Amino acid sequence: MKGPQHRNQHGTTGKRAVLSLAAALGAVLLTLFLPFRSLAYFLTDGLFLQKKPVDNRIKLIGIDERSLQELGPFSGWTRQQSADLLNALDPEYAPAVIAFDINYFGDRDPQGDQAFAQAAARFENVVAASYLDFGSRLEIAEDGVYRMNPMYVEQVQLPYEELCRVTKHGFTNTVQDSDNYVRRSLLTAAYEGGAEYSFAWTVYESFQESRGEPAVFPKTDENGIYGFDYTAEPGMYELYSFADVAAGRCDPRVFQDSIVLVGAYSSGMMDQYMVPAARNTVMNGVEVQANQVNALLDGRTYTELPRWICVLLAAVIAGGYTWAACSGRLAVYLTGALALEAAIPLGARILYGNGLYWRFLTVSVAVAVVFLARLSFGYASERFRKYKILQMFRTYMAPQVVDELSRSGNYQIELGGRDCQVAVLFVDIRGFTSMSEGLPPDQVVGILDRYLGKVTEVIFRNGGTLDKFIGDAVMAVYNAPLDVEAYEEKAVRTGIEIVQSIEELNGELERDFGKRITCGVGIHQGRAVVGNIGCDFRMDYTAIGDTVNVAQRLESLAGPGQVLISGRLYRRVQDRFTAEYIGEQALKGRQDKVAVYAVTF
Repeated sequence: MKGPQHRNQHGTTGKRAVLSLAAALGAVLLTLFLPFRSLAYFLTDGLFLQKKPVDNRIKLIGIDERSLQELGPFSGWTRQQSADLLNALDPEYAPAVIAFDINYFGDRDPQGDQAFAQAAARFENVVAASYLDFGSRLEIAEDGVYRMNPMYVEQVQLPYEELCRVTKHGFTNTVQDSDNYVRRSLLTAAYEGGAEYSFAWTVYESFQESRGEPAVFPKTDENGIYGFDYTAEPGMYELYSFADVAAGRCDPRVFQDSIVLVGAYSSGMMDQYMVPAARNTVMNGVEVQANQVNALLDGRTYTELPRWICVLLAAVIAGGYTWAACSGRLAVYLTGALALEAAIPLGARILYGNGLYWRFLTVSVAVAVVFLARLSFGYASERFRKYKILQMFRTYMAPQVVDELSRSGNYQIELGGRDCQVAVLFVDIRGFTSMSEGLPPDQVVGILDRYLGKVTEVIFRNGGTLDKFIGDAVMAVYNAPLDVEAYEEKAVRTGIEIVQSIEELNGELERDFGKRITCGVGIHQGRAVVGNIGCDFRMDYTAIGDTVNVAQRLESLAGPGQVLISGRLYRRVQDRFTAEYIGEQALKGRQDKVAVYAVTF
């Protein structure tokens, strides 16, 4: 047969399982829907991005403010300015790659167009920009199911024909995340049975070809997108003014065997982006391309951790921590939370170093929510437990003692007791059994209620603890559960006041019931075991021991209106009360006689 404890353990395990599953589900939903995506990106950027030395083989030629002042607004430029730039470079000291992050779409000025194409033909590795126009199209997949393709390329805008024949090209489309920051790039896109490649990849591949080394494709997701690790903040790459280079004011040998990127470097040209490497400013598009090329050269690219793995990690971590938190104390689940909140970002950083991007914030938030929920529940449970204990104590303890118990915070209510010095008082109605035989039950209850109310009031007024009612008898303990100053005196005073209050009560009883009552009181002082006595599922706060037995026997010897105390107690209070020595009395259950005194008042 299974006992209460077994059933309780089974129920607790069931609750832990339900809460763990709920936490796992909540973490999964957070991972799938990511309601705080921008914050997740912000924290992840702060953890992952670190400044690194720029590759000095990458050099920028910027169309800066000085170039616009010297050559005029860019809108008025023909392709002749670009031709002048290339003509100023010496093929003998040629760059490894010359890449123009500028749109040269359509014919413009025949003379300038031809001049630029002829200048580009002097070099082997000139890369021009193209642009992809995307649309959506319903397509049939390999499994025969129709799916909407949001990455369908409707058109590719290429450089004008003469330039296209003598250059390579790569698309300059940017991939902006939901917070409008650029962290990722599209590597390739299908178009008319072939593949178009990105500007940065084409530059990188051309540079590797010039060195006779293979170009290593980065890992991409199903849409051909990869992430890249930024190397530098804005302004970190070696920069030359377009006007200076085109006018021959720069030594062309500085560009020998380098990757030269030409692009807008003025805010008025509207080619700037928000990037994680520059939270307080923006980065020019040509610098974004430089960072992409730098990352491809160093192999610092990544793909996002597959969603199913993110979901699994969220469920396992949140569910596992909840299971542990439900059974542990504050130190346990606090330590667990701190350990996880440190381990999760560390794990994400390690994954990032191995080319996997994990937006870990959802899991960290799930752990924090579980911790706060567990902490709040623990606090509320403790408050409720204390409230229940105080309510229980209020039923048999003086209000001032309960208040002191509340202030001290000593709310321990466990099975077992402590050995302490106490005074125990018993009071009983004399002749109650014979009196009750001649009265209707409701009158007996009425008399008893008023009597017990008076006795309880006196006990509480003197700082005593009401132990129990035993029919018409009452047991009270002094100096427990908290130490009470002058508890022996307060116990004796209680006995006197009980007898006096009963005399006052008799006027009411005689008027309402036609009866009078008398009582006898017995009090003893000594050691007793005080605490919660019983079993796991039923316990009472009481005192046990020889002191209790002696007090009860003294009460049985007391006559009507008499307060009997032991000689041990009398010696402790003789300077405050007078008493008449009755003699040594043999008490039932004890071999030694007890000196007995009757308090006079």
